[in-house]
Amino acid sequence: MKKVLIVGSNSIHCQRFISGLIAEQNYSLAIITNKIMSEFSAIHMLEIDFGLRNLQASRQIRAFIQQFKPDVVHIHQANSYAWHTLRAIEKLATKPRVLLTTWGSDVLLLPYKNKLMYKMVRYNLQHANIITTDSLFMASKISTILNGINRPIYTINFGIQNIPIASSVNQKQKLIISNRLHKSLYRIDSIIKAFAYLSNHSLIDEDYKLLIAASGEQSNHLIKLVNDFGINHRVIFSGMISYEELVGYYTQASIFVSIPESDGTASSLLEAMAYGCIPVLSNLPANLEWVLDKINGFIVPDVQQLQHQLLSAIELSQNYIEYNKLINFNYQIINKKANASLNTKSFCELYE
Repeated sequence: MKKVLIVGSNSIHCQRFISGLIAEQNYSLAIITNKIMSEFSAIHMLEIDFGLRNLQASRQIRAFIQQFKPDVVHIHQANSYAWHTLRAIEKLATKPRVLLTTWGSDVLLLPYKNKLMYKMVRYNLQHANIITTDSLFMASKISTILNGINRPIYTINFGIQNIPIASSVNQKQKLIISNRLHKSLYRIDSIIKAFAYLSNHSLIDEDYKLLIAASGEQSNHLIKLVNDFGINHRVIFSGMISYEELVGYYTQASIFVSIPESDGTASSLLEAMAYGCIPVLSNLPANLEWVLDKINGFIVPDVQQLQHQLLSAIELSQNYIEYNKLINFNYQIINKKANASLNTKSFCELYE
């Protein structure tokens, strides 16, 4: 049985990926993470600080690898997780093969913070045997950073765990959902402003609600903004919620809005499409690989004018025939391109 070491953060994405590997029953697994994943207590696991200032990280990782002796090390994100791990592997006499999965900001934003970050990310990409990414746009960015160094790059997304039964317009309510983190990158404030404009100018029914899930450093600012606009009775702040609760909201929501400044293929977008939400998205290359403007969603060229696309999505949701066409179209896309079980098998093929 092939031994696979997963290196990644204690995040919902890593947790779901590891669950998918366990279901395959083909591998002996171990995990190195920043915080113990209690749901995988039966798996050999190491918790370390992946901060760049932790000078002991590489030594700790090397000792763990020497003990476990993996055939493959699968690193999630080309940031300090990859940096510490690859430096640990570099000093081993017998080196395992390395698969590096990029997530988005690690290749779209991090390399451009300063020269040192660029060198770190480039080192990480150079020293992986195989690289995966979730969009063609990110693959092109990786090639640019590699700058002539040839590495195999595969486009595979994590997909969504449970493809639901196709949604019906009859399940949908006058609910708009945003579930990205409350960080400046995701521009939740622009979503609030657009919703406030439509509400305060009586352009949408009073029954429409905006659900702002998740949390983050801007949560208090966003709550104040909602109060300042006088729409607190129409906006729901749910905080961090379980996946089961999120699925319930996807099922009810007619519109999903996500307008980050930079992004790869967001799992939340794939989930929203699977559950029949109309996507309203920022004009990013990764988004355009899933949604065509006015075909199966709406693309926002200028977030300051988001209210126009939001209103168009609301109007579409009220046209049951056209909305049902969009639901079916997006459902077929997710079934073919974002099935977690099938995509996990694609990762397993790379392991082999």
